[in-house]
Amino acid sequence: MKVVLILTFLVASGPQAEAWARHSSALKGTHALALRPAEPALQGGTTDTTRLTLVDAVGRALRSYPTIGAARAMRDRATADLGDARAAWLPRLSVDASLTRFELPMVVAPLHGFDLRNPPLFHNTLIQSGVSLGYTLLDFGTRAGRVRAQHAMQGAADAALGNAEAQLATRVVNTYLRVLTARDLLVAQDQRLNALNAEADRVRKLLVEGKAARIDGLRVDAEAKRASADRIAGASQLDVAERDLAQLADVPWETVHGGVLQSARLKDTTLIDSAGATRAALVRRAQANAPEVLELRSRAVATRASLSAVKATRLPELRLNSAYIDRGRAWDDFSAEWQVGLSVSYPLFTGGSRTSGIHRADAEARAADEQLRAAEMGVEQGVNRSLAALREAHARIAALESAAAQSAEIVRIERLSLDVGSGTQSDYLEAEANLLRARAGLIEARHAEVSARVELARILGELSTDWLARTVESQP
Repeated sequence: MKVVLILTFLVASGPQAEAWARHSSALKGTHALALRPAEPALQGGTTDTTRLTLVDAVGRALRSYPTIGAARAMRDRATADLGDARAAWLPRLSVDASLTRFELPMVVAPLHGFDLRNPPLFHNTLIQSGVSLGYTLLDFGTRAGRVRAQHAMQGAADAALGNAEAQLATRVVNTYLRVLTARDLLVAQDQRLNALNAEADRVRKLLVEGKAARIDGLRVDAEAKRASADRIAGASQLDVAERDLAQLADVPWETVHGGVLQSARLKDTTLIDSAGATRAALVRRAQANAPEVLELRSRAVATRASLSAVKATRLPELRLNSAYIDRGRAWDDFSAEWQVGLSVSYPLFTGGSRTSGIHRADAEARAADEQLRAAEMGVEQGVNRSLAALREAHARIAALESAAAQSAEIVRIERLSLDVGSGTQSDYLEAEANLLRARAGLIEARHAEVSARVELARILGELSTDWLARTVESQP
């Protein structure tokens, strides 16, 4: 339930001041309710013991999210296609049977000679059955090219699965951090609202005593309304982030909303300090191990193998054929014989189909090579962006930690100055706003550092639940 904080200020003299005082006192209970965080997980005295760590959320998503199921299905299909291509290396054995009814009597067995003393049998019904064996002895690399292509496509499917898992893990991490950020920002906003409430109480008392100007009430009223609007927006963002996380992790929204998410920080920041010296090494690792690069590299190998297989169709095929056939009439006179033969197949004219197939395969190979080159350039850019984001977030954390501490001290001093009458309300409210900005920036910078490190791990092909457990520290 969201309660909007509304403070109303009247003139500071006579009956109007007394009315303002009565109205402000009536609002005090409502204001306290508005400042109570809507998330029970954020309260120290909550009885909810639910814990959802970053590693748990990623693991749940990897087990159930549909993109992973689709990638696994495509990998299984690639495995089946490879088995189908390899089957072409083996002989083909088949059993055939037929029963044919003719309008006029038909010879029952083939004529291997003509003997007037032993004329052939004729009948309207012919039964024929047999076993045949066929094998392609030589195809000049057509089958080998197809097997290599399918083997490479299986590797591409494995890489695509790894890429899907890394993409999903990154998405879960960012969503998890969004929830943490929104929750921490709500806490900071509640602290500011509490401070504004205290200032409202002080101004109310001064108005009753006739020691404050109307402008003081209007000023704190405006600040309180802005702070309340910011909190409502933050609560809405938190609700969206929690629902996204619940969907990704395949858990009820109530579990996320009512649960305590453990905060996440990097255990080791040595990479940030040495990022400049290791950039070239990181780029090489990314170009060798990035999931999207591995997928496109395997696809490039597959297209070149397919081109080789298509080019081999310009040469003839040599096949071995054998069969054992039994023929006869409906009731008797069955006779069996065996057959063995070699055949050569070579299409002399295909209307340009064979040439077009070669051109198509060549174009696909060139396109795959260019896509691979673009992916390698892309991962280099990704490494540069991730390192820059890491350095920026790390520097901002150091600066904002100091800024937040100094802002808190300034707020304390300005508050004391107000209490003794030597300070101004404008300076105090400005100090409170600066403190909120510093705290919000620090929260976002800490989570941005984790997000950038996770993105770098994804590009390097290292992102996994084990990597998260080793690198990201979960804090209660």
